[in-house]
Amino acid sequence: VLEAISKGEYMTFGIQGKQIRQHLPKITPSAMTRIFKRLKVHGLIEKIPGSYKYLITALGKEIIAAGLSIKNLILVPALTS
Repeated sequence: VLEAISKGEYMTFGIQGKQIRQHLPKITPSAMTRIFKRLKVHGLIEKIPGSYKYLITALGKEIIAAGLSIKNLILVPALTS
């Protein structure tokens, strides 16, 4: 989910659950709502008032970048060896 959220188009214009589900077809709408709620509680995203969109916070950008770096630098090479 974090990898899908980190796309540049979502960083600037906000994200909706249906947009993320296009990248992750196995996630149901109710599961996506719960994921967004968890991300919101942890301060990674914030809801845009009066819309169905969410914006990624500064903390969210840092954590997503760190998580993707760990995945690409440590986890992927460890799995290939």
